[in-house]
Amino acid sequence: MKQYRVQEGERLDRIVFKVYGSVDAKVIEMVMDANKHLLTATILKSGDVINLPEIEMVQAEITENTTTSKALW
Repeated sequence: MKQYRVQEGERLDRIVFKVYGSVDAKVIEMVMDANKHLLTATILKSGDVINLPEIEMVQAEITENTTTSKALW
């Protein structure tokens, strides 16, 4: 499992998107399961450490679904 140190002003959803390329509910749920300490946090602070679980299977499913969808803009 990798770890990520939060920088000033970062949000969890943006970190998850940067790392996994998605903010799919399953991905967020898996990240939260690996970070029980975040359940009581209202905001991330600079220096907080986030555990980033291996989510290869979810990434493959997201990539597969993304390639078959149409752009809206």
